[in-house]
Amino acid sequence: MFLQSQLSNQSTFLQKIKSIDYILLLCVSALGVISGFAMYISDGGELLYHTKSHLIRFSVFFLMMFFLSFINIKTWHKVGYLFYIIVLILLVWASLYVLTVSGSHRLIYLYFINFHQSELIKIVIILYYEK
Repeated sequence: MFLQSQLSNQSTFLQKIKSIDYILLLCVSALGVISGFAMYISDGGELLYHTKSHLIRFSVFFLMMFFLSFINIKTWHKVGYLFYIIVLILLVWASLYVLTVSGSHRLIYLYFINFHQSELIKIVIILYYEK
């Protein structure tokens, strides 16, 4: 998210804003807009459930990506162990309380979202072993 050459441990917020990789943000935004149009077309040219859901999720996660990029990478490495333990607990929970949706087993239901714990373990393993 940030240009590597301009990073330092003592960067101010304004310096971090100036060092954002705007090409990356533009590319991710373009993909979100294109996929939004694809969802709109697949919904028959109306803003139905799938299009609204996609646009809301894209907006939320794009903003989350932007704000989480301001956290120092060393902080992410320090909390990697905690994330690893949490995901291991989720793996055990999923094996005990299996939710089957459309033939997919071991989904975790958190009242507002269903997800497969293997999606989290991909990220956590990168954080855990990148030291």
